[in-house]
Amino acid sequence: MEKLLIAPKAALDKINDFMNLPLGGKNVTCPYFMNKRKQRAGLRVLIGKGDPEDIVTEVRVWAKVKHFNLFKASTIEVRNFMLNRDIGSDCSGFVVHILNAWLKVQKAGQLIKYLHFQDNGLFTRVRRWLRPVENIGADLLTGPLNTNIIEDLDSIQPGDLIRSKGLERNAHHLLLIIKVVKVAERVKSFSYVHSTRNYWLNNGVRKGKVEIININKGLKDQKWLEVEDGENYTLKGLLNNYQDNGLRRLKWINLDYQVAN
Repeated sequence: MEKLLIAPKAALDKINDFMNLPLGGKNVTCPYFMNKRKQRAGLRVLIGKGDPEDIVTEVRVWAKVKHFNLFKASTIEVRNFMLNRDIGSDCSGFVVHILNAWLKVQKAGQLIKYLHFQDNGLFTRVRRWLRPVENIGADLLTGPLNTNIIEDLDSIQPGDLIRSKGLERNAHHLLLIIKVVKVAERVKSFSYVHSTRNYWLNNGVRKGKVEIININKGLKDQKWLEVEDGENYTLKGLLNNYQDNGLRRLKWINLDYQVAN
């Protein structure tokens, strides 16, 4: 019998919000933007850390300022306008907002409560308290301070993370698992979401799926289905410094999920 493990509705709704930003009478998928300049004092929506409501508001404001007609523009033109204004989401900002929505259902507070940091000086702690989302990156969220390595593919569950790499040196990336399909207690596939700079015009928030074709082999040896024009950048990211990548599970909190047959 097939069993479905799936993230709570609040988390799925947050993903849907990122993938369907209401702009100019259209549903626009949030593009990717990363704060390469490491700007510290900017609004979180302008450094890749905004939630969907922040993003929609900022785009509408800039559209008025720049006399950009969102209703006449195509979806691609709207996304390009957003990128020209540094409006989008990086991978960690996207995942943090989903996990915060997930934890809210459990009445467990925000994710930052459960993360450990190497720097705990007073100034740094105050900065984290004031700007929690802005101070959580992919390396921190998937690193050994805050996660355990998951070796057994059959133990994969919603809320698990995949630590990966970007195309640039020392750039980390992460994916969030939101659905797992099991048959006779063996994992047959799982689905994930992430915000990626790759996949050309379809960069930004995306969904992907992995089929488990050999449970006795590693994560990289399974069937990764997020292929576009013959390219699978997500798998390439996993293979980049593979020994440092893979499945991770947050140490300090249990994420509840739904089970359906």
